[in-house]
Amino acid sequence: MTQRRRKLPVPEEVVAAIVDLADGGYCRRGELRQRFPRLGERDLRRAVRRAVALGLVLERRGPDGAWHVAVSSEGWNLHRSG
Repeated sequence: MTQRRRKLPVPEEVVAAIVDLADGGYCRRGELRQRFPRLGERDLRRAVRRAVALGLVLERRGPDGAWHVAVSSEGWNLHRSG
């Protein structure tokens, strides 16, 4: 039996989750799991990557070795517009 994929959150939802968690700064990518509890690690990574590819989110590896995400200026414009 094949496994059904969960529907990934749209990039706007990823941006909104980062704004709620970090406001204007960076947060760990793992912290987004509390906003999307039904997503696995792989699906969360895919959702974040899609937002990064659209230029809405910045993703950087921090000094601790963990991945951190922040909202880009394009992401802020999208978030503010609605």
